[in-house]
Amino acid sequence: MRRLSQEHLMDTAFTLSLQREELLLKKYSEYIDQIDNKELKNMVKNFKKVSKEHIKVIKDLMIKLNFKG
Repeated sequence: MRRLSQEHLMDTAFTLSLQREELLLKKYSEYIDQIDNKELKNMVKNFKKVSKEHIKVIKDLMIKLNFKG
């Protein structure tokens, strides 16, 4: 059985994390359009903001660690 390198595993983990956060952004945008409750809408907008911050952190780490993604 072939062994995977730690670099490959980390690259895959970063890529999957980035894809998940981007999917969350899409879902949050759809939810915001459908929600009428102002308080709930603000909460989802905050989730969207945090998700954007996560994407930035992941991309910065990928650049710093020289992963392609």
